[in-house]
Amino acid sequence: MDHPVEYEPLQPWRIAAMVATGIAAVELFILLLIGFLVGAKAFSDKTETATIAAIKREVPQSAQTQSSEQKPADASQKKKEKVPKVLPRGRTSVVILNGNGIPGAAAVNADKAHSFHYVITATGNAPSTGFARSMVMFLPGFKPAAQRLAKDMGVKVVTPLDGITKGDLQGAQLALIIGG
Repeated sequence: MDHPVEYEPLQPWRIAAMVATGIAAVELFILLLIGFLVGAKAFSDKTETATIAAIKREVPQSAQTQSSEQKPADASQKKKEKVPKVLPRGRTSVVILNGNGIPGAAAVNADKAHSFHYVITATGNAPSTGFARSMVMFLPGFKPAAQRLAKDMGVKVVTPLDGITKGDLQGAQLALIIGG
C-alpha cells in the first residue's frame, strides 16, 4: 500500500523569516557596493590631486634642478646638506600612475616594481594621458631611491616632487608616472 506523502503547509512565520533573510542579503550587498564606490572615489581623488600638483611643477622644477646642479655650492651649503640614506626596496613606497592612456599600464608596471620588492601604495590614472616619457618623482631626501627605481624600471627622467605632501601620495615617497 502506498501512502500519500503529506506536506505540512508553510507557516506564516517561516515565510516572513525567508523574506526578511532575502531583504537583509540585498541590503548588505547594497551597503557593501556603496562602501566600495565611496572608498574608490576618495582614493582616486587623492591620487588625482597629487598628480595634478606634480604635473604643474614638472617643467619649472626640472629646469630649476638642471640649473642648480650646474652651480657650484659654497662650503656652508655643503655642511647643511645631509647625505641621504637609501631605503631598502622593501621599505620604499611608490604610487604608480598611468600617464599614457593605455589600459592596464599602471598595473603592469606595478607588478614589475613589486617584483623588485618595492611597496606599491597605489595605482591609478594620471589626469593627463599626454606623457611622452615615463618619469620618477620623489619627495625631498629620496633622490637616491628615485634614481634606483628609475634604473630598475628603465626610466630616464627623475625629478623632485616639491610641494606635494606625503598625505597626497598616500604615504608613498616616490611616484612613477608611466608615459608613452
